[in-house]
Amino acid sequence: MNWPRWRSENLANWENRVDIHTGPKGYDVEGLLRDPGRLSNTVRIDQPLLGSLAGLDVLHLQCHLGTDTLSLARLGARSVTGLDFSPKAIEHCRSLFARAGMPGRFILSDVHDAAAALGEDYDLVYASVGAINWIPSIARWLQVAANVLRPGGRLYLRDVHPMLMVIDPASDPELRLRYPYGETAEPVTINDDQTYTGDGTPLVHVTTHEWSHGLGQIVQGALDAGLVVSGLREHHFADWQAFPSMIEVEPGRYVLPESPERLPLLFTFTAVKPTR
Repeated sequence: MNWPRWRSENLANWENRVDIHTGPKGYDVEGLLRDPGRLSNTVRIDQPLLGSLAGLDVLHLQCHLGTDTLSLARLGARSVTGLDFSPKAIEHCRSLFARAGMPGRFILSDVHDAAAALGEDYDLVYASVGAINWIPSIARWLQVAANVLRPGGRLYLRDVHPMLMVIDPASDPELRLRYPYGETAEPVTINDDQTYTGDGTPLVHVTTHEWSHGLGQIVQGALDAGLVVSGLREHHFADWQAFPSMIEVEPGRYVLPESPERLPLLFTFTAVKPTR
């Protein structure tokens, strides 16, 4: 296992993405700032299951640009904290909240070191699409979440379904299996000079390393961390056009053009930390 190199190359890639994601055709930061009632597409999709966050102290793990974090604050959270390993991303988060006139705390840290870096606990730990594929052990990630939750606090995770992770993206529309469904000691290494949004500006740091986590590993990891599983839902839509053949059925929601029920694309997992 060569975690230091894998982490270093992933970090270089994510540092590289910040300017692209904040630029033309990126996350539309300016649009979010212009409308104080607007939510990011991610949080808008999550809102029905999240419900009101009034009075809650919320931690957003792997917060990237902070647009989802700002949206969580707009759902009424008493406080929001974001954590990410990218210095450029954390700098942007702080600038975003200052421009929005909203209080927020942003911590630069590896997610594995969250408990020590934060020094606090929370009512809600939130992570969404594109978070857990960057860590090699979902059990360790779930233990981190459990460690920073208050008794009675809950975890909300919506992310890429492991069945989508196994598909070779070049096989659209046949959708052939190529990659591991569950965790492996070695990551899937990808070299791609494009990120998932933006104006097509090529990345300089093109190498990334990712892991898939089976649903069974996620459930077992939560149980081993002492959490009580409260929900597991599978979704046949994605927030982005994962394959060129996918069609947008409503703003920010894409499905396969034929028989979308044949492949789950996302999942939502929720769990609660017992009160005793």
